[in-house]
Formats: sequence, C-alpha cells, structure tokens
Amino acid sequence: MKVTLERLPESRVQLHIEVEPERVEKSRDAVYRRLAAKTRVPGFRPGKAPRAMTEKYIGHDRLLNDAIEKLIPDVYNEAIESQDVDAIAQPELDAIELDPVVLKFIVAVRPTVDLGDYRSIRVAKDPAEVTGEMLTEQLLLLRRRHATQVPVERPVQWNDVITGDVSGTTEGEAFVEDTDAEFPLHEGVTLFVPGLAEAFLGMNKGEDKDVEITMPEDFRVERLAGKPAAFHLHVKEVKEEQLPDEDDELAQMVNPDEFPTMDSLRERITKDLKESLEQQATAKQQQEAVDKLVEAATLEYPRVLVEREIDHLVRDSVGSDQGQYLAYLQRIGRSEADYRETLRDVAELRVKRSLVLNQLAEAEGVDVSAEEIEEELDSLVAPMGDDAPRFREMFATGEGVSTIRRTLLSRKTLDRLTAIASGELEEKPE
Repeated sequence: MKVTLERLPESRVQLHIEVEPERVEKSRDAVYRRLAAKTRVPGFRPGKAPRAMTEKYIGHDRLLNDAIEKLIPDVYNEAIESQDVDAIAQPELDAIELDPVVLKFIVAVRPTVDLGDYRSIRVAKDPAEVTGEMLTEQLLLLRRRHATQVPVERPVQWNDVITGDVSGTTEGEAFVEDTDAEFPLHEGVTLFVPGLAEAFLGMNKGEDKDVEITMPEDFRVERLAGKPAAFHLHVKEVKEEQLPDEDDELAQMVNPDEFPTMDSLRERITKDLKESLEQQATAKQQQEAVDKLVEAATLEYPRVLVEREIDHLVRDSVGSDQGQYLAYLQRIGRSEADYRETLRDVAELRVKRSLVLNQLAEAEGVDVSAEEIEEELDSLVAPMGDDAPRFREMFATGEGVSTIRRTLLSRKTLDRLTAIASGELEEKPE
C-alpha cells in the first residue's frame, strides 16, 4: 500500500492511498464468495453456477464497489498509523479512483496553537470601590422589598403597582393577553416592551387606553420584531408603595439576629458589595486577558470543532429533545441552518478561547493533583450534611472526577493568566 500525505489549511490533511491490486482482488474474491452463496442464477442451485456466469449476474461494478467498501476501514487505519496522523474526527472520503484503486481522504487533525509572546500581556484590574450611591441603591431595594402597598385614588405615577389587563395584537394576531395582572412601574425598567410602562402613567382606576407601540428589532419572537403593535390597557386598581424608614427597625425586618442596628446592616451591605465588585473586576480582567491571548496567538483548527461547539450551544439553549428543538425553530421562524449560523461567531470565539487556554496550561505547566480533586470533592459535598457521603459517591465516578479536574484546570489556568497579566510572575516555569 502506497501512502502520501498532503497538508491542507485549517488543520487538515489529505491522505492519498494507492491499494495494491492483489489486495483489491483478495477483497473482491471474498465479496464474491459471500454474494455467490446467496445469488440465484436461473438453472442453477445457489452457489453452484460457474463463476463467470455468477459474476456477470451479480455485476462487475457491484463486486468492485463492495470490495473497495470492505477495504476502506482497514486501509484508512493503516494509513493514519503509518503517517502518524493525529485524527480528531471521522474522515471524509474525498475521491475514489479505480485503475489502480486510489482512495483519497480528508482528515481533520489536532489544532496548532502558537501563543506568541504571551508573557508580555498586561491588563490592569479595575478598582473595587463602594460608593455612597451604591449603598443607597441597595438600601432602596431592601426598603422596596419590605414596602407596603396602599390603594390610592389618583392618576398612576412611577413606583406605583397597578392591577389591570393588557392585550396586544399585531397584524390582527394576538400575542399577549394578561388579565388581573400586577405591574410594578419603575422608571427605567422595561415592562414587556419599551414604552408600555410609560403608557400607564396618568391613567386612573377604571380607565381604558389604546396605544400603538413598535416592537423592538431584537424582540425574542422574530416574526414580531420591528412591527407596529396595538395594545389595549385597562387599570383596575392603583397602589402606592410606602417604604419603611432607613432605621434600626428596617434592619431588624431583614434579620433581627444578624442586624440589630442599621449600622450593622450597612456594614454587611458594604462588605457584600465590595466582594461582588472584586469578583466583577477579576472576571473583567480575566476576560480581557483571554481576549488579548487570543489576539496574540496564531491558531489553525478544523471547522469540525466549531460545528461541535454549535452542537453544544444548541443543546444548552433548547435541550437534546429533537422535537422540542424543531418546535422552537418553528416558533422563531428559522430553519435549522439559519439558526446554527446565528451561533457560529459565539462558537468560533469559544473554540479559540479553549484552544489558547489549553495551550497556556501546557506552556505554564498548570496541572491538577489528586489532592486538589479530593479537596474540591470535600467542598462540594460539605453543604449536604448527613447526605454528604452519598453525594460524594455520586461525584467520585470517573466522569465526575474528570469534570472536576477540567473545572479546576480551567480555574487554575485563568488564575495563572491573571497573574501574568498583572505582572506578578517574572520567571516562566520549566
């Protein structure tokens, strides 16, 4: 068997395999014996007709095609082994030539990643400062959570809670019908579509109103996007929020054991805000560092990786139920090909990020020890109390440990990248 290999773009190779005639004939003979045993030639019992007559009856083309098809798996496996091809997907049979028999395969192989001078990447971390406005906003949310709602006889204002009916149609088709629903109206907060909350302002109890609102271009139901819609509003009751004062009584409403005073509540909110801002700043720094890592890297990878990532995105969004998937496509008015295309950019970016982070882990010698996996298992099951041993047994399966290892490796790799981007690491590990 003569094998030649040609490198193609996008981490692919073409295998050109010329199969020796003796091997083809041997396969053809095996196919003949199998088919002849069950072929009925007129005037002869099965398997008893002369070979020339049986071959003519079966068909020379069929014998050769079946012989080649029978050879393909073994020939391909021998070829990739002899050429040391690191295939990552099923091959594509690109062409078959018959005289002599030549098979041409297109094979996706492992990506190549060059990170460049990744150690020079620098990303500053945003300061995590809790402002007075942030504290006031959080306290206002708490006060609203413990507010009382009192019916009022006046026109609707911001921060009121109204009970009423809303119906909407576009081009004669009804797409929303809410009756006896409660609608909190807060300035800057969208109620279903932009402009609907504002339409309620100034209405009185018992009043009806018809308004026309153009649906947003990015509305989740694509067939309605950008179209004019007619809404009918009816107000049944108007309630006013009465907020509790910002005092010790409010703190005790939240949790009398933890917050006996307003000062103790403010301290906790400030602490929680600080932690949240720190996490956001770290996540932003990591994201920017990964983006710079991708930008600096030279990547070559097969398209099949992007298609697989699109498959993951589809499953994440609509599950693995094919019927549910098709129903969703019908609901949004898209074909499967169109919908997959909308996910391509996201999938491509995810593939690039995954490749550079995997290469960074290898370049920096980032690994996960058995002890770290055990510690992670302990932390996962600790909140389970008496059920912890049972959950630990569930997580400690081969698949579970593999998932934990990937999670830890990703976390450690991002931590290492953050340290590089912050200028904290001087020497590269051996």
